[in-house]
Amino acid sequence: MPEQKPLEEALTLYANTFNEGWQKALAAKLGLPALDREGDDALVKDMLALFERAETDFTLFFRNLANVSSPRLGPLTPMFYSDPDAALTKDWEAWLGRYLERVKGVEHRKARMDRVNPKYVFRNYLAQLAIDAIEQRADTSVLERLMRVLARPYDEQPEQEELAARRPEWARHRAGCSALSCSS
Repeated sequence: MPEQKPLEEALTLYANTFNEGWQKALAAKLGLPALDREGDDALVKDMLALFERAETDFTLFFRNLANVSSPRLGPLTPMFYSDPDAALTKDWEAWLGRYLERVKGVEHRKARMDRVNPKYVFRNYLAQLAIDAIEQRADTSVLERLMRVLARPYDEQPEQEELAARRPEWARHRAGCSALSCSS
């Protein structure tokens, strides 16, 4: 490029815009108006580090975090793909204590979080089940049900609870279920 400065300015603008959007979205997912207090960066950093220690389902974590009212892992256990060991449980519970202290006084936290953290998402294995039903039996009912549920992803739909579950073990290594590419 003949002029390097406009490119550098554009990249800086992109980075700043991305970081502002990321901070705003993450604050909303955590039920906070903003991540602007001392300790917020460490709270987020520690949460992300905990995610790295065990395979977890982010959708279930953020949705169920709205139900946490004590520093006990209970409401969050569905996010784990295997039982957490004692050390991980202890560290998550310590993080939950810090989180609950941070959200103290935040009005309507659960309602705020439920508006931005979907309960139902178009999971790869659900898509594959719909594809299989269509290919094997010409049955579109699986897809139609999924589409009805996903039309209201933030709403509680107790009769559709199994569509909000983490990926089942059978789907871990099945083609099309563990990951879909952009061309899928």
